[in-house]
Amino acid sequence: MQPCSTLETGLTIDFFESGVGETIRITFPDGGLGIVDAHPSGSGHRPPILELVRDRPLHFVCLTHPHADHGKDLVPILEHHPSIASFWHTLSDVSVFVFSAGQIANFRSPIREAVRRFHEGWGRFLTEIYGNVGKRKIPHHKLRADLESTEVAGVKIHILSPEESIQNRFTEAYKEIAIEERKKFPDPNALSAILALEFGGRTVLLGADALKVNWESAAKKYRRLNLDKATILKVPHHGAANAMGLKKKDPSYLDHCSHETVSVLFAGDVDHPDSRVEAKLKGKTHLACLVNGLHGANQVNANPLGLMIPGAKAVARSIPPCQPVISFRIDRSGTVEQTAGHRCADCPNAPD
Repeated sequence: MQPCSTLETGLTIDFFESGVGETIRITFPDGGLGIVDAHPSGSGHRPPILELVRDRPLHFVCLTHPHADHGKDLVPILEHHPSIASFWHTLSDVSVFVFSAGQIANFRSPIREAVRRFHEGWGRFLTEIYGNVGKRKIPHHKLRADLESTEVAGVKIHILSPEESIQNRFTEAYKEIAIEERKKFPDPNALSAILALEFGGRTVLLGADALKVNWESAAKKYRRLNLDKATILKVPHHGAANAMGLKKKDPSYLDHCSHETVSVLFAGDVDHPDSRVEAKLKGKTHLACLVNGLHGANQVNANPLGLMIPGAKAVARSIPPCQPVISFRIDRSGTVEQTAGHRCADCPNAPD
């Protein structure tokens, strides 16, 4: 995809197929970019990440929560892009310390073992992210629901989640793990940033991997801000059931949608989306999928001959993408145009 003209008049949101992960590029009215999460393409259909940001200043690079499927491809941007104004994230100062500490070979402290354990898992990619942010002295911008909204090139950006109490829960967990009173810490998806972008009288809702508990609190701020129903929704947590209230009285992100909303789904494996969630999305919104595990006709079978031997079972190893990119453009008057990608009603990969 070629870089756009630097003389922008509207807001453009590009959702790129990224295998099991997510990549979202925001082009602001002044031509600058924001990157919300980034993961390498699983199919090679998406251009290399540095091509997506080439020749454009970056207003921010945002890691919505500490999972590699949302942030692995942020590393080359933070290493090589020449103009990054800010790094947005949801981690507390203690969390940043823990992940940064893994870079210090002779780090000596009672928390050392806890740091080692964190770095055995997804902490490694966070070390690269925070290492580059620190080395290049890129300013941090913490995302938390009680903090003020910000404005970028005429676009208001509201932080609906996480709440400070959730971030504090992680800080307490680190302390308990360090003194061996606890072995596991809370689900990092609970740290997911929920962002609402306001432009031209329209609302774009980016749900990252936010869980049901996040949406319960986000709904209060959504109402307090008096935001309109979302024009575009990035479906949270790959369409998982734990992100949506499935009971009648449960709060749901669909409460902020209408029958005019276009919902964009990154699924990526055979467990996502939950079939009940997909049905609700199709019933309330215009669903558009980059990858959808329920569209399984072309999945790769691990046991193609159907051999009846112990342990032999069909396992889907890969899901073909529905499409490489879905793009929307909103102009200052609020006119919305879908400039790339199709919706599920027109999907050639949809099951009969």
